[in-house]
Amino acid sequence: MRLKKIKEEYGEKVDIQYRVFMLRPEPDPGAVFNEHRRAGWTRAGAGPDSGDFRLWEGKEKFPDCSLPSAEAGIAVRNQGPEAWERFHLGMLRAFFTENRNVSDKAVVLDVAEKCGADVPLVRDALESGTYRQQAHAEYTQAVQQGITGIPSVVVNDEAVLVGAVPIEQYRHVIDSILKTGKLPGRAPGELPVL
Repeated sequence: MRLKKIKEEYGEKVDIQYRVFMLRPEPDPGAVFNEHRRAGWTRAGAGPDSGDFRLWEGKEKFPDCSLPSAEAGIAVRNQGPEAWERFHLGMLRAFFTENRNVSDKAVVLDVAEKCGADVPLVRDALESGTYRQQAHAEYTQAVQQGITGIPSVVVNDEAVLVGAVPIEQYRHVIDSILKTGKLPGRAPGELPVL
């Protein structure tokens, strides 16, 4: 939501390139909606422009693996930025608002269909594993950049903003780069203070 607003405000001055990040690259049968997740969702849902977070109360099993949604995400991303945005927002809504198990390929395909994606292409990608290696590569690259959760934003390959940061923080970083060519609060040789 916030990045969409940033893109609308800054237009061509920012280049937002989406990558998939798997919170659970391998199935984790012990994944549950616990107090830690409850606190995180409550915090994230309390901020402005946060989206609609509903604490997990669904009858569906809590997602135990991010691979199906990551593979489908890449397949849809390759269909163009508009398709990606619809699918991405649809997956967020399915998980955070509707409490659906986005590890379930049937749920992923349902979201793809509702978002107008090329469902046969997505189904083929899930069945064949076409984008499995790419999903793992994007995950590995993100971990190497210090990303541990979502949302995360890498700024000019120099800094990482992790979590649901306020939109003002994105503006501060972008405005500093546009004005000075540098990240805010960064002295030569020091890590950025964001």
